[in-house]
Amino acid sequence: MNWWARPTLQSGDPTVRCLQGSSDVVGIRKFGHVHSFHDAYNPAHGNNLHGGGVFALMTRKLLVTGILVAVFLGGGIGVLQLLIALKPKPPTRELTSRAPLVSTVELQPQQVRDILRGYGSALADKQATLTAEINAAVIERVNNIDVGDRVSVGDVLIRLDDRQYHQELHEAESRIASFEAQIRQLSVQQQNQRSLLEIAESDLKLTRDEYERVDGLFTRGAAPKTERDNARLRYQVALRAKQQIDNEVALIEPQRMQLEAQQAGAKASAQRAQLNIERCEIKAPFDGVIESISVDVGDRVQMGSPILEMLNLDRIEIPVELPVSTRPQAHVGAKVELYVESMPHTRWEGTIGRIAPSANMQNRTYRVYVEVDNTAQESPLLPGYFVKAAVDGELLAQALIVPRHAVTEGQVYVANGHKAHVRTVEILRFIDDDAILAGDVKAGDLVITSNLDVLYDDAPVRLESEAGNDDSNSNGFTTSNGATHTTLAQDAEGAP
Repeated sequence: MNWWARPTLQSGDPTVRCLQGSSDVVGIRKFGHVHSFHDAYNPAHGNNLHGGGVFALMTRKLLVTGILVAVFLGGGIGVLQLLIALKPKPPTRELTSRAPLVSTVELQPQQVRDILRGYGSALADKQATLTAEINAAVIERVNNIDVGDRVSVGDVLIRLDDRQYHQELHEAESRIASFEAQIRQLSVQQQNQRSLLEIAESDLKLTRDEYERVDGLFTRGAAPKTERDNARLRYQVALRAKQQIDNEVALIEPQRMQLEAQQAGAKASAQRAQLNIERCEIKAPFDGVIESISVDVGDRVQMGSPILEMLNLDRIEIPVELPVSTRPQAHVGAKVELYVESMPHTRWEGTIGRIAPSANMQNRTYRVYVEVDNTAQESPLLPGYFVKAAVDGELLAQALIVPRHAVTEGQVYVANGHKAHVRTVEILRFIDDDAILAGDVKAGDLVITSNLDVLYDDAPVRLESEAGNDDSNSNGFTTSNGATHTTLAQDAEGAP
């Protein structure tokens, strides 16, 4: 089919309606009034427009559109390049090594003293609870004595009612005087009886001699029987008189003994009454401080009732528990430093006064008794304080010391150049936060004390002494604190 033989498009056709608003239709209308595409392309209408002209028109339009797109793209690229050129350059950072920064301790032989650690509660060396020794009423608190008051030995602190005991003393003294009079009377009676006894003995001798003489005469027939009987009777009377005096003299001594015993009982009663009178005055047994008072005026106390408590603060004793493993190092006279955790700036000095002869089987400790002279302390150590004790132990020479955390599972890391090397060690003992080492280490070794969790044998490391004062935290490792090799230093006595 020829191009002019194509179907005619009418102006009401949907295709024509769709093209009427386009530039293509407008361009076609330049050639005259066109009712259809057929008219535009039909040579019978006299139009010189042919198929090649239409395609040229469309090509020109596409060329213009491409040029515009290229212009816009070129401009955008140029602006982008300008912005990139004007953007400020980010700061640069020099890459640092990822090797961990470590602290070190240089091993140096030192002379240190072992410290024995223990604990205990402070007690007053002199303390007393004064109790009533009689039954009586409180009549006076001398000088209104109260808790915290200082008193001297012999001071009267409390007075009890002593009237009853004064009466008992008076009665006992009266009995003593009565027995004394009776004993004196016996003494006089004894003296009289002795005189009578001498007379009776003389009479007896005379009557006996007379009787013997008359009896001899009577035997020879020179004297009558009645005369002999009379002489014999006189002799018997004199004998009975002497025997009676002997009995009376013999009874005097038991009577004396009885009276003396009764007198002694009366004296004991007097002494007891006097003692009770003295017990009515509660006196300080030593210099000290009143800790508590349990009575007041008007109270009646019974024998054994507590009245007051007092103590002396000049000397304090602390029973300190120490591990049994330290027993060979403890000795009487060893210096002890005491402290309370809640009072970090206060220290007390003492010495071991005595050591218990046996150990506690339950907790494997033994007890030493530490004595503290409070008069020589800046601040007194008070009874009741729970203290920790640091006892001077054995003096160690040529000891190699590191912080105890530097030892892990019997090994330490030693820095050699920029490498960490594992060394096997033996811990001889711990002194506070330090460990005394033996084994594969020697004086001059640099034992690593930080970042141990990231180290391994032959691991690269950076030393703080070479890092200077750089405090930056590089790659998550511990930063330098400006310290050089750390050397643990203690004095010749190893003071902690």
